[in-house]
Amino acid sequence: MKNIGRKTPFLIFMIFSLISLNRLSAQDSSVKTAPTKPFSFPLQLEMRVPFDPTAFPNCEKTFLIYELYLTNFSSSPIRLRRIELLNGDRKNSPIVESFDSLQLKTMVKLLGEDSPGESLNIRGGQSAVVYIEAKMDKGMTFPGKIIHRIVTGDDSLEGAEIRTHATKLQVFTPPVWGSDWIAADGPGNSIDNHHRRGNIILGGRTTNSRRFATDWKKVKDSISFSGDPKDVRSYFCYGEKIFAVADGTVISATDGLPNNIPGHGKEFHPAVPLTFKNLPGNHIVIDLGNGHYAYYMHMQPGSLQVKTGDHIRKGQLLGNIGNSGDAREPHLHFEVTNSPQLLLGEGIPYVIDYYRLGYRKGFTNVHTHELPKEKEIVDFEKPIKK
Repeated sequence: MKNIGRKTPFLIFMIFSLISLNRLSAQDSSVKTAPTKPFSFPLQLEMRVPFDPTAFPNCEKTFLIYELYLTNFSSSPIRLRRIELLNGDRKNSPIVESFDSLQLKTMVKLLGEDSPGESLNIRGGQSAVVYIEAKMDKGMTFPGKIIHRIVTGDDSLEGAEIRTHATKLQVFTPPVWGSDWIAADGPGNSIDNHHRRGNIILGGRTTNSRRFATDWKKVKDSISFSGDPKDVRSYFCYGEKIFAVADGTVISATDGLPNNIPGHGKEFHPAVPLTFKNLPGNHIVIDLGNGHYAYYMHMQPGSLQVKTGDHIRKGQLLGNIGNSGDAREPHLHFEVTNSPQLLLGEGIPYVIDYYRLGYRKGFTNVHTHELPKEKEIVDFEKPIKK
């Protein structure tokens, strides 16, 4: 009995030791058998912005308009759920603006074969263009850099850093004068805006010279003509004078192409077969300096008042509005790009020194150093000096 009593503490110690070993063995076994997450690469989505944008003011907002290109380098589809613009100037990259799936449906265009209703589903090997229009309240400024975050169903990716003030905003006088001008297909993000979605491939790269182009037409009660729609003289803007928006040098001036008979869709029959060279019709290109070039297109035959090599002054008469080239009805196609070659440059924004907005209630909304946007109706009368 004495020996048993002496051995009791030792036995208790051995029992507790065995229990502890069993527990450690069980824990070790659970660690070894726990499933491990298989290795995978980050989201295989290429993100790029071919041309850094520049913010411009309009009314009570400041806008940033550009294109984000996406390519799915995996074999599995990638479904876009959200795109966030992040502040690249600050740590932790706070969100500047976010676009949800409902907004993206009108912003995303799949390249190649159309997939109705599936614009947010980028198949393996497929590319898409996201037409972005970001905005901030007037008085606020976009950060100098923006980073994009793509959010999918179960993943996300950050990249494609851009600058937001890539070019200098030049201040111009209007290319036309008078009232009741509509900025048809002007700067904006509407899905049916053919200028906004005018990106093409030239020289092996994507470009969009028409990003900030405007077709200036005159309207009365939202109609651009009165009388015979096939007569160019029925259109309110036909023959209106065109002016230089700034000092510069004429580097191209083409005249002598006939007007088209107005007509849209199947009714459009150009007066001469369209070629890459005569798309702008009778036109003038002016070197404005600072790598900016102003294009005036579809002018009236025989109306040009300047020739190649002329040095011109701001406000100088250039010619008249016509309907030549790739024009369905009389209008002035005006755009500013960073290239002296047709369609090869990138469209860049600018501002106009003074104009008024309005329509039925009169043109009382004064704007200085802003850019009119799509479908706005503008009065370009000179300000009254008091």
